[in-house]
Amino acid sequence: MLKQGDMPNIKPVRPKLDLKVLSADELAAIKSATLHILEHVGVHFPSERALRVFAEHGAQVDVDSQIVRMSPDLVMEAMSHAPRSYILSGRVEGTDLVLDGTASYFSTDGCGTRTVDFETGEQRASCKDDVAKMARVADHLSSIAFYWPMVSAQDCGWTAPLHELDASFNNTVKHVQTETVMGEKPARYAVRMVEVIAGDRETMRTRPPLSAMVCTIAPLGQDQEGIEGAMVFAEAGIPVGFMAMPNIGATAPAATGRC
Repeated sequence: MLKQGDMPNIKPVRPKLDLKVLSADELAAIKSATLHILEHVGVHFPSERALRVFAEHGAQVDVDSQIVRMSPDLVMEAMSHAPRSYILSGRVEGTDLVLDGTASYFSTDGCGTRTVDFETGEQRASCKDDVAKMARVADHLSSIAFYWPMVSAQDCGWTAPLHELDASFNNTVKHVQTETVMGEKPARYAVRMVEVIAGDRETMRTRPPLSAMVCTIAPLGQDQEGIEGAMVFAEAGIPVGFMAMPNIGATAPAATGRC
C-alpha cells in the first residue's frame, strides 16, 4: 500500500469535446415527465423510518401501500439543498476526486461471490483476503481512482460488508466505495469506521473517504435495507448514489410496449 507522503498518480479522464446529447427541450420534457411520475405514481418505500421522514416534510404518504408521492415543489426544494459538486477523498494527498462535471474517474467494480485463485487457478468462493489483494493492486494503478471491492468476503458471514471495508481501508489509500453495506445497524458501524479513518466527524463530512452505492431491484421502488442504510450515511455526510438494477422479466417488466 502507498504510504503517507507518497503521491498517487491518479489519472482522471478529461473530455476534449463538449457534446450535448439532448437539447434543452428534450431535457425539459424528461424533467416534466419525472416530476409527473413522482407526483401521480409515486415510489415504494418499505421503511417506516423513511415514510415518517417523507410525511414530516410534506409528501403524500400511503402507509398501507408504502407509496410516497411528492409534489414538484417538494422535489425541487429538496434538490436545492444538494451540492452542485463535492469531493470523494482518500487518505493521503493526491487522492481527492472532485466531482464537478469536468472529469470522469475509473474504478474497480464487482461484489462477486466467486473468484479464480491466484495460486491454483481453481475457481472458489471469494474471501476477505481476495478483497485485500485487489485493493493493493488498485492502490498502485494510476488508471484506478477509487476502490470498489471486486469480490465479497464470503468467509465472514453476515458481517462480510464490514470486513470488506476493513480489508479495503488497510490496503489502499484511495477512496473506497461500498455497495454491500446495507441496513441501519451495519451502516452505523461503517460510519464509525469511516470516522476513525477520517480523524474526526467534520473531516468525514467535508472529505469523506467512503461513499455508498444503493442498487434497487425494482423500478420506482426502494429496498428496505438499502434505503435505511442510505439514510444513516446521509446523516453522517457520506455520499450515496442510487442505481436502478432491475432484473428484466423478474423484478421489472420484460417489455415496455408492443412490438
